Amino acid sequence: MQEDVLGTRRTAVSDPYVLCARCGKATRLRYARIIQNDVLSESKSEYEYLCPECQNALANGEKDLPLG
Repeated sequence: MQEDVLGTRRTAVSDPYVLCARCGKATRLRYARIIQNDVLSESKSEYEYLCPECQNALANGEKDLPLG
């Protein structure tokens, strides 16, 4: 589903979108922060992106997303 939403946004808007590595939210590339991926994780990319909300949460000391 996220890929469909991201693909639609990419074609409708010229500003590229990326998915936040922490919450999965589609975020404009210009607002996302690039972070280095953990070597032991199973991610395929060497780098990941964080949305502004997750950047603020981590800067304020939050470690992970709260469980629902």
